Amino acid sequence: TGTHSDHAVQVAGATARVGLGGIWYQWMWLFATPFYWLIAPITRRLRVITTGDVFRIRYGRSLEVLYSFVGLSFYVLSIAMLLRGAGAAISGATGGQVPVNGSVILLSLLFSTYVLAGGLIAAAYTDFLQGVMIIALSLMLVPAGLSQIGGMSALHQKLDPTMLSITAPAGAKEGDPWFVIAMSILSLVGIVAQPHVMSATGSGKTELEARVGMCYGNFIKRFLTIAWAFTGIIAVVLFVNVPNGVDLSGPDAQHNSETLFGRSIQHLLGDGWRGLMIACLIAGVTSAETFMVVGSSIFVRNFYEPAVRGRNEGHYLWASRAASAGLLVLGIMLAVGSASVTQLLTLALQLVGLLGPAFWLGVTWRRANAAGAWASFLGGLLVWLVTDPQWSNWLPFLEPLLATPAVAALRGLYRPIQILIMLGVEFGLLILVSLLTQPHPPAQLDAFFARLHTPVGKEREVQWDGKSEDLPEAATLGLEGVTLDYRKASTFAYQGLQRFGIELPRLNWLDWGGFLGAWALVGFLILLLKWLAGIGR
Repeated sequence: TGTHSDHAVQVAGATARVGLGGIWYQWMWLFATPFYWLIAPITRRLRVITTGDVFRIRYGRSLEVLYSFVGLSFYVLSIAMLLRGAGAAISGATGGQVPVNGSVILLSLLFSTYVLAGGLIAAAYTDFLQGVMIIALSLMLVPAGLSQIGGMSALHQKLDPTMLSITAPAGAKEGDPWFVIAMSILSLVGIVAQPHVMSATGSGKTELEARVGMCYGNFIKRFLTIAWAFTGIIAVVLFVNVPNGVDLSGPDAQHNSETLFGRSIQHLLGDGWRGLMIACLIAGVTSAETFMVVGSSIFVRNFYEPAVRGRNEGHYLWASRAASAGLLVLGIMLAVGSASVTQLLTLALQLVGLLGPAFWLGVTWRRANAAGAWASFLGGLLVWLVTDPQWSNWLPFLEPLLATPAVAALRGLYRPIQILIMLGVEFGLLILVSLLTQPHPPAQLDAFFARLHTPVGKEREVQWDGKSEDLPEAATLGLEGVTLDYRKASTFAYQGLQRFGIELPRLNWLDWGGFLGAWALVGFLILLLKWLAGIGR
């Protein structure tokens, strides 16, 4: 259910521009996926509804509000990305008879009605349906395309050898080894701050259910990404390297390349199959309802309800529906005005990456505090504004700052280097400022880490024996009246590391086995891609 129609559009476009190295726009999560096996128990043990709750009980109200703003902005970008990608594909699949912007609006009306009426249950059922249909979408085009161009040997004959390398050559600006390193680190840092991760893993009845879904379920998506990548390079032979073909060398390369998936649908499939593919694309857009539901929950629970207290549940439900509609409207506006899906993707990842360090150090290091988290966020934001040239186009008032010689030199840096600098500044400032400022009270920290150390189902074994009124609000949020004793819960942690302020749950054979098994799958997928790329050489 984490697979959306825009993913296929974006990956096919990227591989058309730089070869198979474009696969790393989605495979950036490949090296992070084994860590999902360890992340899922963390989010499940937190026992809260939204990621905003985590920032509230760990850092306080100010970080809860900050996360709410970042999370909602992330969802506006995500909705725009999904609508833009699906709209471009449907427009291409109909030969331009349905314009991109028209597709965006029609698709939005289609899924928004049952989202507002059905909420999370509607999102769950339709997300499952679209996941099955996206599998069909992903696998249909490759054999049809290979049949038309003459098989894999034709790809090797008609394309530069670098197009079939699993990373792009140096200087490609996308998909080269530096790109792979930087985007892989960014994805691992930011995945814990993506709001829907808490909904997906936190809803697991057990830790095992949460981690199997998040880790091994996502390997389905990693496998399907290979099909999207080959669709892109097949499209180069069909639509780019031909007279009057699609231009991928000019300033509109990203936009033009993202039309190729739709063109492939139109030219490679018959009428009935083409209709099925468009149905698959429409089903893939229904993933946006998850963003709307989770985004509205963040708005109401972490922003609106604390500010407007004492209303009944009906009032907050309608506030949630209004927030969902607002997210959709903003997403439509951004989808219509954006240049490409790739632009929206990189913006969303860097945005959510601003709070990733605060989450990671917050769940592992007692000394991390709100002052350090704010410094990390602001420092990372400043580096992003300074080094990314596109900000001067969107925020003209920054031009005097960005035009200074020292800043201008940083703006020319390769994007992966920008990202690595940004992440280094974020982690560095969080550690430094936290060490130089007052730590949070032990009672607040003990209540938080008691959650993380207590396995799901073991709550009664480590229950607090004292008076609940002696504990902070963070000790009971989401626990339905059960309070946990940090001293008892610490038996499930590495107690030797606790002397240094490091809080890590003890790993068992299941933790290590699933983690190492996931790495074996990572190696298998990389070897599979390399083997497939070599067929017909």
